[in-house]
Amino acid sequence: MRQKFGDSPYILQMNYEDENCSSFSVGYGFPASGNCEGSFNETDSYYVVGRLNSNGSTSMNYFSANLSLSSSWYNTQSADQETLSSHSCDSNRFRWYSSNDTGSSSTSGFTIPFSSLIGIGLGLLFLLLVGVTLVIFKRLKAKRVTSRQLKFPPGPTQMNLNAVVLHGQTGLWNDDIITTKRIPRDKVVTKKLLSRGAYGEVYTGSFNTRQVAVKMLLPATRGNIEYVNEFLAEAKMTASLDHPHIVSFVGVAWDSLSDLCVVLEFMEGGDLRTLLNSYQASNHPVGLSRQKVSIALNVCEALTYLHSFLPPIIHRDLKSRNVLLDGQMKAKLSDFGISRERLDRTMTACVGTSLWMAPEVMLGERYDVKADMFSFGVVLSELDVHTMLYARVSRENVGFNGREMAGVTLFQKVALGTAQVEFSDASPRSIVALGRACMKVDPSERPSAAEAMYRLQVILASLK
Repeated sequence: MRQKFGDSPYILQMNYEDENCSSFSVGYGFPASGNCEGSFNETDSYYVVGRLNSNGSTSMNYFSANLSLSSSWYNTQSADQETLSSHSCDSNRFRWYSSNDTGSSSTSGFTIPFSSLIGIGLGLLFLLLVGVTLVIFKRLKAKRVTSRQLKFPPGPTQMNLNAVVLHGQTGLWNDDIITTKRIPRDKVVTKKLLSRGAYGEVYTGSFNTRQVAVKMLLPATRGNIEYVNEFLAEAKMTASLDHPHIVSFVGVAWDSLSDLCVVLEFMEGGDLRTLLNSYQASNHPVGLSRQKVSIALNVCEALTYLHSFLPPIIHRDLKSRNVLLDGQMKAKLSDFGISRERLDRTMTACVGTSLWMAPEVMLGERYDVKADMFSFGVVLSELDVHTMLYARVSRENVGFNGREMAGVTLFQKVALGTAQVEFSDASPRSIVALGRACMKVDPSERPSAAEAMYRLQVILASLK
């Protein structure tokens, strides 16, 4: 790790899917310099000031601008001395590591295995390279643009959105699709909170007596023009799509920055991951039944539609959490926050280090629609065995200290193709073969969405 950060202190933050921190999801690494550092992902518009404090604790303050002023602060994450030194799972599903771990023993006697350090170092190498490039690009771009004052158009109640400073960006609130889909804000009622993520939250609600899902930015980010534009970009993407297996767009509404919201079709069945968790808890039979194959087919039909555009639309974040179910167990794709139309230029932007990602995306290499097919293969495995990803691989690779494989080490094995998801003996061999084909390391060997859809239709017809 010292080869990556030199003698500078650093912080490693490992995020997990479950409250016990046993199923690794995403890993981040930051210098603990006390200075403003750019994010490592092109789609993340934030900056971080990381610190290792004298009392043994650590903290990371997130800002929306590279000056890291108090006006651009929107989040803080921290770990006390005990959590940091013991690498225990905190309430936010994080395990924390730092440069203080290297070459010293903690009070708990825990040390990171050498093989894990190699994995972490390799994983952070390309993240650091991407991060440095993007920081330089953003700073050069900032020098070329000047700030100017813009106002939003009047809403249904003739109230203007707050005047904001726009740094070289175009206001999507004036986009034809957005204005066409605008609905009266006073007709949208928010009710129960369903979920909260890093940047947004989703509520149940109603629009003209119709039950809907209402998506909003977090309060701390609603005044930031970058987040407003990214939020509206997702709304525009969703509004442009029309398919029975993609969550329907109802409208976008605002009277002010504080109440900007996107209104979507409400899916009463919840997300697929929650359903599979309940299956696992109740010892529901594994294997791909007719109902599960039907869900997989619905997802594949949506991917075929997205990939049929010119240029194709790549979802880039396909996973069980983003597959929603209605009351009849019909599946629909959601969350197009990081989807982008594929441009003619090579796509190499890493959008996180999720274990659903294709190896070429993990490694920052060029990728295309076949990246979605790798993720689809992972979802097929989830539908089959219900458990979180690579659970057996982690269990079967216990280190010399008695602990399961470190998350970042697993990440490296997935990127290299040496770790495979699990399929049960209860599933039809044709399904397992399709799942394995989707997860080929070489993207050219993966089936297209249309081919996978045809194979699933044949399989579904053969099931009782």
